[in-house]
Amino acid sequence: MRKLTIDKTTTYQKIDNFGASACWWIDPAFAAMPIEKMERIAELLFNRETGAGLSCIRFNIGGGSTWYDKEYIENWMMRSPCFQIGPKAPYDWSQHAGQQWLLKRAFEMGVEDKIAFVNSPPAWMCENGHTRGDETTGTTNLKHGQEMSFAQFLADVLKHFEEIGLPFDYLSPINEPQVPWDTAKQEGCRYSNEDTVRTVLSIKKVLDERDVKARLLINECNNILALVDLDFVLPYADTLIEGGIERGWQFGGKYCENIKDVFNLSAIRQAVAPIIAAHSYGTDVPGTMAAVRNMVKETMQRYPGYKYWMSEYCVLGDYGPKRDLGMDAGLYIAKVIHADLAYLDASAWQWWLSTSGGDYKDGLVYIDLDEAGTAGEVYASKMLWALGHYARFLRPGSMRFALDGSDLEEGLLVTAWLDADGREVAVIVNTQEEDEEIQLDGAVRQWTVCRTSALEDMADCGLANDRYTVPARSISTLCAKA
Repeated sequence: MRKLTIDKTTTYQKIDNFGASACWWIDPAFAAMPIEKMERIAELLFNRETGAGLSCIRFNIGGGSTWYDKEYIENWMMRSPCFQIGPKAPYDWSQHAGQQWLLKRAFEMGVEDKIAFVNSPPAWMCENGHTRGDETTGTTNLKHGQEMSFAQFLADVLKHFEEIGLPFDYLSPINEPQVPWDTAKQEGCRYSNEDTVRTVLSIKKVLDERDVKARLLINECNNILALVDLDFVLPYADTLIEGGIERGWQFGGKYCENIKDVFNLSAIRQAVAPIIAAHSYGTDVPGTMAAVRNMVKETMQRYPGYKYWMSEYCVLGDYGPKRDLGMDAGLYIAKVIHADLAYLDASAWQWWLSTSGGDYKDGLVYIDLDEAGTAGEVYASKMLWALGHYARFLRPGSMRFALDGSDLEEGLLVTAWLDADGREVAVIVNTQEEDEEIQLDGAVRQWTVCRTSALEDMADCGLANDRYTVPARSISTLCAKA
């Protein structure tokens, strides 16, 4: 029997949200599917009793690749429309009808945080006239001198949503700035550290002038090593990530040491929300997950004043089925969630696609939908329920306790919490092929048990005392009995 000791005198981060984006598939799904199936998607994502209970939705503003980039972006579902087709065109607020519907449902269902994000500026603001960079576009694809136009465009969009009663809490104007985007087949725009500072300060100036309420969220780097001071990471780079530090300097600019060069500037501190947002891609390699996150944490301690959000992740590996609705994928992402919460003190954890029709491990909910608009069924994945074991029970304001006895990256992965209602909660991920009995010390004596396994989807499993047998290959959330 394993003893797990909860120390309620030592506390860590408070949770802000758990979420996912409405990018790519929600718009065509809304056009093709009966409203009953859209309601099913909304319920699976946001319902706090029967769904995952997400507390955040991310809305893709889009750069216009639907019109500009059929050759640059070959896959139809990776293109996105935009609310404005050209620099002098009137705004078309009928675009993104599916995302707008889901955003409204999120408001109605009490979802706490709403984030508008941009993968690329509108195509006509870009150096190459496309929503994807290439080798000719310098340090960034956003035309120099277009920063204020980009800012005005974003302010127009956010003011519109404020006026129709669907205001955003955050605006994320830059996505994965370290990626060159010269070969990637989706919307994307690189920004050097200098480009990031110039663009963010321009946007902040316009948002203030227009009295936009949303706060700025930056910089959504694609790999958290871009945040780290080089003296921490260089001695270990080749063993932590294949190829070492990728894209640190290229295209005439610097793309690494983001915290020191961007977040620590006094002007940026005044302009943005006190949040460092980044993605966990490339940091899910077994044996390195804790070490990489500890480097980020140590760097953040050098430049205090920010909390950390993991703002995008999906499974990029090629193991098993590509569209994986089963427990392998559920346990895989549970390990990443645990690492981000337990070792990097993440206050938020946000998945990439809330809904996917592709043959890949990028969705929480899956749909059958083709380019011709032929629609089929809606499926819940174990990845949805894995995230739900945190999202449904750890509402905004929940706080993490110290805990002794958990394994590091594989085996029995345990975090302990005080939820927003003052109840003690423990989330237990068992990646092993065998059951394991535990004893919870320093906590309450009776718990309600919710469990996901190969045969269960967040099932109510009754009561447990301070001893509980954790089934093999399962995820359990234990809540103090009222």
